[in-house]
Amino acid sequence: MTMKSQHPVLQKPDPALSWHLLSLPAGFKAATIKTSTDGLELALPSFDQQGLILSFINFKGDVRIRPSVDPDSEELMAGPGIGLLSEAGKPLYFCASAPVHFSALLLFLPENWNRLFLDGNVHFIKIQQILSEPGNIITCRLGRRQMSLLTSALNGGGKEVADLLQLQNSALSLLEYVLCNRHRGLLGANPSPEFENEDDLSLIREVESYISEYYCSDTFTVDSILKKTYTSYHRLNFLFKSIHGMTISEYIRNKRIEKSREMIADNAKSISQIAYEIGYSSISNYILAFKKVYQITPGKYKKQIDNLV
Repeated sequence: MTMKSQHPVLQKPDPALSWHLLSLPAGFKAATIKTSTDGLELALPSFDQQGLILSFINFKGDVRIRPSVDPDSEELMAGPGIGLLSEAGKPLYFCASAPVHFSALLLFLPENWNRLFLDGNVHFIKIQQILSEPGNIITCRLGRRQMSLLTSALNGGGKEVADLLQLQNSALSLLEYVLCNRHRGLLGANPSPEFENEDDLSLIREVESYISEYYCSDTFTVDSILKKTYTSYHRLNFLFKSIHGMTISEYIRNKRIEKSREMIADNAKSISQIAYEIGYSSISNYILAFKKVYQITPGKYKKQIDNLV
């Protein structure tokens, strides 16, 4: 259950790809792009200033995020309809190895703008601390209303003569959503099961149902959940920690191990058969996982059960 990419060879990206840069009346800059291309290797534009870049992306296809100039570095799977907050000047690439429909809105928040409007905000200070660490990106899943704002901004910003006030209104609403309304989701601090966004509750129930149906399959992975739900790994982990007090990988592991404990108690199959049937291709990995959950190996647990009979 890894987020690492196999780094397939990219098809040749469209050389005409470029960001449409705009200066907004509120004092910050924006950039938009809408494209259909056979391959994607798209870097954030350079704003030649210190500050933050808030990227909102939507797409059809398979897009990954690489926070490094090294093409062989680890890539993260992206989901449509997410926001990503990163420091200006640090590398961030959107990559695809197959045809993709991709659109994005970037908001560049220069340092002087941040000082003027956000200085002293404790949540913003925490965000800055997180982003100062190498490779850190903060992600946020957009709800239906935010997706509508993103669509509106992209439709306006991509015109030859952009409606800057309309674009700015949509951009400011998206900015408020990320930096204010969703700060708990951004920081992963003080998690609470009482989510403000009904989409979050719907998502977590959908994922729980999907896991319950497929968790014993040896082809089941966290990546398959991300592709089905179009969300980010970091967002899904935050939701599972808030609801269940554990990561999504730990939740899946516990479901499998609990199922195996029931199968051991039935005493109808061997330990190796049980490990295979709950999705483990390695018996040693299964034993380590069982011991982590129950502080005993499955073999010793089976002996305890047999002694009680």
